[in-house]
Amino acid sequence: MRIRELFVSALRSLWSNKRRSILTMLGIVIGIAAVITILSLGDGVRVETLKSLQADSSGQQSSEIRFMSNEDGGGGGVTSDGMMLPAPSSNSKVSGFNDNDVSKAEENPKVAKVKLQSDDDGFINSQGNINSKSESFHVYLTKKANHDHLVAGRGISKSDILANNPVALVDQYTAKKAYRTINNALNAGIELNGINYTIVGIIRDDATHGEYQQYQIAVPRQVYMNNSGIVPKNTMKITFVKGADVSKETKKIAEHLNSKGSQHNSGSYEYMDMSEMLKGISDTIQMITLFVVAIAGISLFIAGIGVMNMMYISVSERTQEIGIRMAVGANQRQILWQFLIEAIALTLTGGVIGYLAGIGLAQAISSFLPFKATVTLSTFLLAFGTSTIIGLIFGILPAKTASRKNLIEILR
Repeated sequence: MRIRELFVSALRSLWSNKRRSILTMLGIVIGIAAVITILSLGDGVRVETLKSLQADSSGQQSSEIRFMSNEDGGGGGVTSDGMMLPAPSSNSKVSGFNDNDVSKAEENPKVAKVKLQSDDDGFINSQGNINSKSESFHVYLTKKANHDHLVAGRGISKSDILANNPVALVDQYTAKKAYRTINNALNAGIELNGINYTIVGIIRDDATHGEYQQYQIAVPRQVYMNNSGIVPKNTMKITFVKGADVSKETKKIAEHLNSKGSQHNSGSYEYMDMSEMLKGISDTIQMITLFVVAIAGISLFIAGIGVMNMMYISVSERTQEIGIRMAVGANQRQILWQFLIEAIALTLTGGVIGYLAGIGLAQAISSFLPFKATVTLSTFLLAFGTSTIIGLIFGILPAKTASRKNLIEILR
């Protein structure tokens, strides 16, 4: 019997027992639909997460290259409680980038926009003197009144900001180190970049602005800017065109700056390679998705047992048909393939229906979520391959049973 005839025979046999075939197939449909739904939603989460990490609030992909001066030593220092301070801004008044650096970066066809920005973000490392001792401080340049984290004295008031009063808040560790007690430090002086500030308040050692920015000293930003000149622009923000490989292009620009940048002899140009971090996140999401898929796959195993049970019943009911086929010349191999193809046709049909149902379900669910389900070719191949394998595994034993039947015993 040819393969085409075997398929036609299998489908006719399934059709002749529609109700039983549909009920058996239902397990495959549910299992495949569950797997496809989870995979599509998992891929959607992964794609959306990677997009959000690579793009800014406007949807554009960007990266930053920072100039690290040799004078800064490359580290942010350690506070009295052992906490690492953020990476320092340059102490130098010379910016790490000039117009030529910007022009060279803009020549990259993948770059949409280049912008230099002062990298203090409200913070700067500044050399200073307190009680005749020279030290480097991590300074918060506050734009408005600041009464946070006070333990003694007063904060920086709004009138201090408006009047450009040279006042400062100092953390407990610095105050005690310089003046032995907090009270001694109050109304004493601290000099930053040649300007004397009056210490009007003492703040906690773990004083932070925002979530992570810890600081030792706080002074009015405008006072610092008026008396200390410009804050160097040591951060180059690069916005890329859509579809650009951000990590690859950023690496190119950083390599050029480190070899020919305006300050390449005075420090280094550093950037965070997002590719490794994004790969790690992507792998983690995929692992979670596959774990959930594995759980959903248990239903396919149960459905496979249902297929095996149905095929055994079918073999038992069609003993006379098997005997007649053997009597007219069909060999064991042909009988085996007849029932095996019948099992595969059953599971494959269920797999296709389950795949379509899974896609529809994933799209319907994602319409209520902040991301879209992603359907890929791999999900189709997975549904097709899984349903075929289930048919093979759970159909082979009933098919062998049918092929090994004895013609003489059937005729009796």
